[in-house]
Amino acid sequence: MADDPVPPLNTREFVTRWSSAVEEHLVTELADILHQLAPAGPSGDLSPEQCSALARHLAHALQEAGSPGGGIHAAMQYLHQASVVHGEMPKNS
Repeated sequence: MADDPVPPLNTREFVTRWSSAVEEHLVTELADILHQLAPAGPSGDLSPEQCSALARHLAHALQEAGSPGGGIHAAMQYLHQASVVHGEMPKNS
């Protein structure tokens, strides 16, 4: 089939693709959860776009927390940087 994805060339490429797929899955789940948990104040609920943006940051923070050398402090530092940098993923420190 012409539309079948090309298989990964090596283990590194497989891991990269897998990590990306897992992140997208987490972002989708977190966006749904955030939409239910975090009202945006007097104007109503967060928009799906706002939930998706927050979910992306939370997924990254969870990955930071679970990584070797990471932990809750690394996750909190990432979230703090994300709150300052608005709209883009902070650089790893």
